Amino acid sequence: MTRLHDAPAARQIALLVDYRVPICATLMIAALASTFALGSQSASSFATYVLALLVFLGAARWRGLFLDWGVLGVVALLVYIPLTSLWSTPWDGRGAFSQSTRALLVFAFVVSFAECMQVDWFRRRATLAIAMVAALAAVAALWVFLTEPPWDERLNGLGQIDTHVKAGMVYAMAALCGVAWMHGAWGSARPLVVWAVVAAVAVLATAVGLTGSRTAMACGAFALICLLLSHRVARPGRFLGVAAGLAAGFAAVLLALYFAAPGGEEFVLPRGNSFRPDIWAQFLGRIATDGPWFGLGVLTDDTTTALVPEVAMHAHSLYLAVAHQGGAVGLALMLAVVATTVRTLLQHYAHVDAKLGLAVWALALPGYLLDGHELVDKIGWTWLLFWLPVAIGVSLRCSDALADAARFGAGTFDDVEFDAARR
Repeated sequence: MTRLHDAPAARQIALLVDYRVPICATLMIAALASTFALGSQSASSFATYVLALLVFLGAARWRGLFLDWGVLGVVALLVYIPLTSLWSTPWDGRGAFSQSTRALLVFAFVVSFAECMQVDWFRRRATLAIAMVAALAAVAALWVFLTEPPWDERLNGLGQIDTHVKAGMVYAMAALCGVAWMHGAWGSARPLVVWAVVAAVAVLATAVGLTGSRTAMACGAFALICLLLSHRVARPGRFLGVAAGLAAGFAAVLLALYFAAPGGEEFVLPRGNSFRPDIWAQFLGRIATDGPWFGLGVLTDDTTTALVPEVAMHAHSLYLAVAHQGGAVGLALMLAVVATTVRTLLQHYAHVDAKLGLAVWALALPGYLLDGHELVDKIGWTWLLFWLPVAIGVSLRCSDALADAARFGAGTFDDVEFDAARR
């Protein structure tokens, strides 16, 4: 067998492309893990540039994805957001190039994750890796929290998960991954590994609570109930109905606490509303005045200091941020991607990956009503909370177009048997 370093350059490139799936799987997990530790987004993005290069070099192996309307919707969204750079104020050529690069990185992530989900050993271990890496990061954050107590007594994440809301949402997502892994591995995996994951989920839940983010706590609890419910309710229609009823019940309880219960307002929003209604009103006014259909452009400043002069505040809503960048067209494209993905996940409801995707979005989509401002960005929390479920949907819907990746799955890394769980 010809070794890689002994082969001619063209042959080396061909071998890299041929084995891009396991290479990309490693790069992807390493890049996602680095976001918990590295404060520099550019440093974490280095692995994603290599991943994107391998993905696009192997385009002939997955080009059938472009026959799928859902993938074309993702492409349309990822093309449109950078395109709004053309009418951004002020025009910035370097910024426009950066936005285009970010869109390519996101697309490469979606394709690569979808390919990797065709591989048994990656599907078995991806959730485990996310849960364990996040738990280690949470332990480090807890150590800092205990040894150097912050002035506001709220836990912050480390690296790029450096705000209370980001930390709470990402740790909650990682806890969901841990619970999902345990559901498939209980009774099959080594007891030591199972109990390590149990401890990891407990650490992550503690960290979510200490962030003080009511958004992360409420959405995380709702998502966990949805994940457990999906393994108990057989029909997707019934699951959707029960989940919608739970969401309405959650909202009713919170509103009742806020408006009627003594001390309820402080319990629900201990730090007040963080000026969100006023911020949203300002952004809606900007959009209505300057760009209702096509937005103000992705490079146009999306902060306001009118309410708190010393603090620049973004839109505090991913949906409103997308409308600010791309207007009604951008928001419609985003919602079309969401609708297509949810439909796919419900169509493949019996698959454990679909259940996880639905649970992650049960966490993220309500949470993004109250926070978030960059849909198309370099690697970060949006990749875990938004684009990962999109990739799961592509993987489930387009398995025929991703058949090349599946050749790495059979008979590899077979120490845990998940076949019964997947059925």
